[in-house]
Amino acid sequence: MSSGNHSRRKFIRAAGAAGAAGFAVSVAGCADETDEGTTPDGADELGEPVESIQFLGPTAGVNAFRNELASVTAENWEEIGFDVDLNEMEFGAQVDQAVVQQDFDASLLGWGGTPERIDPHTFIYDMHHSDNTGQGGRNTPGYSNPEYDDLADLQVTQPDENERQETVYEAQEIIAREQPRTYIANEGGVHPYAGSRVENIDPTLGEGLNSFWNMISVTPTDGDGTVTMGYPSEIISLNPMQDLATPDRQFVRLLYDQLFRIGPDGLPQPWLATGEPVIEDDGMTYTVEIRDDVTFHDGEDLTIDDVEFTYELYADSPTYSGLVEVIDEIETSGNEITFRLGEPFAPFTANVLGQVYVFPEHIWGDVDPEDLADFEDPNWIGSGPFQFDDWERQSELQLSAFDDHFNPPNTDRFIRIPGADVSQLIGDLEAGQIDFVGAVPQPATLSRIEEDDDLDSAPFEDIGYVKIAYNLRREPFDDVAIRRALSYCVPKEEYVEFIRDGMGTVTDSTISEHNEFWHNPDVEQFRLDLDAARQELADAGYGWDDDGRLHYGADQ
Repeated sequence: MSSGNHSRRKFIRAAGAAGAAGFAVSVAGCADETDEGTTPDGADELGEPVESIQFLGPTAGVNAFRNELASVTAENWEEIGFDVDLNEMEFGAQVDQAVVQQDFDASLLGWGGTPERIDPHTFIYDMHHSDNTGQGGRNTPGYSNPEYDDLADLQVTQPDENERQETVYEAQEIIAREQPRTYIANEGGVHPYAGSRVENIDPTLGEGLNSFWNMISVTPTDGDGTVTMGYPSEIISLNPMQDLATPDRQFVRLLYDQLFRIGPDGLPQPWLATGEPVIEDDGMTYTVEIRDDVTFHDGEDLTIDDVEFTYELYADSPTYSGLVEVIDEIETSGNEITFRLGEPFAPFTANVLGQVYVFPEHIWGDVDPEDLADFEDPNWIGSGPFQFDDWERQSELQLSAFDDHFNPPNTDRFIRIPGADVSQLIGDLEAGQIDFVGAVPQPATLSRIEEDDDLDSAPFEDIGYVKIAYNLRREPFDDVAIRRALSYCVPKEEYVEFIRDGMGTVTDSTISEHNEFWHNPDVEQFRLDLDAARQELADAGYGWDDDGRLHYGADQ
């Protein structure tokens, strides 16, 4: 760790001790300050020390911004009396441990702002409802609150958007109060690209240049018809039935089509469907007509039988059955498929018709439901605008344009390179080896890009975020006072303004402010305030020994 980074950490912590006003002072004025803080009266008699925190975060190579945020946060947690073991991990390993296995105390990761998540259902229901706490579920903290569950259940039954908005607002207030996760920032930023080598760049809300629409619109200006992108992690799987990380999903959707896709405006638009669904029976019946000019990559026709097979396959999926559980019955006639729902489901078009990938029955028809997530199609046959060519793991993934697609891409070949880190990828971009980078560089690197006549940068806002998840299945994280205290130690404003040099926006809600209609701007806020953190702990009956170590009260 360089001395410059150390001084910056001390600055951030000192700024937080003084509150928002303190952050306005100069670096020189507080670089040597420390936050001794004021320890309030806690428990009169101490019990056992509070358990150590095993804190998972990214390596600097994976994400230098978040790596520094994790380090500063860990130091602040120690400052208020916790023992913290910060474990810096590669992306895939951290996702597997924290998200898939759910074996963690606290974990700092991002949650991608993919377009299908503009509808609030993913953030309100999938990520926080108690039905989704099992392994593979998106409620990785294990948060369970019957009052909250009632709201999460209610919002999906409200076709009137204004009524649904009120419910979603109330749900956000509960989440902010109880802090199963500390929501830190909607990062956004810029993605760099070689303006001299590619054109028709199309950054979209939430994803920037990683968006589906950019990948089919980007056009090479030279003669070889190839676009190459770099990203600082490997692809783990191309199996749509796996619990995919966002970087994997961004490529799976190039290979497989859905009935609807979420457009650049965040609204579902017909894709394999010929038009909007016919909605009848007070929102209980949806009928969709599919195109009759679609083939899979191996030349077989995509028919209404493949669509019906797909939705039945999802119902058997250990990972994604929840996507289609609202469907009671499916009927087909000619080129139409009708879904009869068991109950009203407001986001059905966006979150079901827009998320279920259509599979070829002649390939997946004999796969046992228990083996869906492990199935390896050697050619990953779908019907999407790109088809699979080759995959040299840890080296590159190669796709080629599917010329028979009804909306073919603007490039003949698309190659994804997994770089060791963002700095290496920027070097590759400058050297002409790749054409764009789907990650945000450090501010100093952005200055270099701005001075290079061959390079440009594409700004975008984010509906995803960086957050810290707490495992409520374990002590002491099952205590809301602990979670609230930990949240007061996270330097949100300083992360955006200082570490990220102004890129992004601070958040306290699971719904981004850039998702304007659904975002509640009035939820409880948590800003860097170590005194407030200590007071939360004291009020809840915790205390400190002479060394400043946090203990349970003897009565707890």
